[in-house]
Amino acid sequence: MPAVEPLLEVDALSVRRGTRVLRLPQLALAAGQVAALHAPSGAGKSTLLAALFGLLDPAAEVAGTVRWRGQPWPQLAPEQRRRVLRREIAFVLQDAPTALDPLARVGHQIERATERGSEAVDAALRQLGVADAPGVCRRWPHQVSGGEAQRALLALALLRRPALVVADEPSASLDGAAYAACVDALRGLAAGGAVLLLATHDGRLLRDLAARVLVLRDGAFVPGEPAHEPWPHAVRDGDVGTVPVLQAEGLSVGFAGRAVLRGVDFLVRRGEVVALVGASGTGKTTLARVLAGHLRPDAGRVVRPQRAHAVQLVPQDAFASLTPGRTLQSLLDETRAGSDLGPLLEQLQFGPELLARTAAGLSGGERRRAALLRALTVRPDVLVLDEPTAGLDRATAVAAMRSVFLLQRQRGMAIVLITHDLELAQTAAHRLVTLSEGSLWQR
Repeated sequence: MPAVEPLLEVDALSVRRGTRVLRLPQLALAAGQVAALHAPSGAGKSTLLAALFGLLDPAAEVAGTVRWRGQPWPQLAPEQRRRVLRREIAFVLQDAPTALDPLARVGHQIERATERGSEAVDAALRQLGVADAPGVCRRWPHQVSGGEAQRALLALALLRRPALVVADEPSASLDGAAYAACVDALRGLAAGGAVLLLATHDGRLLRDLAARVLVLRDGAFVPGEPAHEPWPHAVRDGDVGTVPVLQAEGLSVGFAGRAVLRGVDFLVRRGEVVALVGASGTGKTTLARVLAGHLRPDAGRVVRPQRAHAVQLVPQDAFASLTPGRTLQSLLDETRAGSDLGPLLEQLQFGPELLARTAAGLSGGERRRAALLRALTVRPDVLVLDEPTAGLDRATAVAAMRSVFLLQRQRGMAIVLITHDLELAQTAAHRLVTLSEGSLWQR
């Protein structure tokens, strides 16, 4: 049998930013093959993916050889590079909500980028598990959930049928059903001959796609296996579950004629962890925003502690929650009231050097921890976490949740944990509730 020619070849690639160097010694991928970069948050996976195709800013020093269909990528004419990027390569970015144009409806963006009609776009979204595909297409990006935005980007890849799909954390915001549809779609692309190159922390995705895994060792991505750590347990003693601290009664919310929440009652007690699960797009983030006072319900009320900032939301879209152009240090100076950040930085594995960066200079996982850090500095009574581990590698996610539960024990803090990770929900929570068709169901 003749040897299969690789579509993408990498030899001795290195990326230098200041004193930091990342290396990808070797990689060759033929049609239908899948490879994944697996490393801690902030290790440079997204940077390396961008470097492969000349998409980094000039401050980065890139060396080595990248070939596409046998042609050295840097030596292609600019117009030829743009044509390859436009026609043969699809990028599924990590921050899906911010990757969409805020001034265009979701469906119009997909139609424009793929040159396909609305029926084809609806079919692609339904294939990815979006039940109300026409409704999602009519909405603006700020009106869709993180999981729906993620699947809009995946729909772009499905409709374009590219030769190469570069996906950065493609499953980070997806629940069980949506995750399964995502895996089926990616498998279908690979079966059709596409090369899949991923950056992911999701061990399920690595296994389900039978990906060739490259782990980070001594600054180089080399073949290896990811580590697995168990989720920590929340504290289960003391006065857990005795004193109500946050209560919602009869909450109803609708958008564009669609009922998202229907008469929802919700109660959280001091020191309690309540996990909220449900399919993507069912309204978990909407409920979180109402509980935190960021969104006024159409009907019903929320009883919160009277102290200012007592309920803090750590949103799913961490990038949008951090003011662009301002350093993290300046944002923390507004909230920390002179308290020592050292212990929190250490517990969240957040290097002090990151405080001088803006949101744009942080990785997706670092932004998530930055948003959590900012919320914790005001010592809330209730912490509402919307997908807190999405985009984090397992070790960092476990460490972050362990730190949160330690603070919970020290401060008697209540936590509303919104997650698509059932293992985390079942391990960490005192109670688990499901949001389905606008109503809550206790497990």
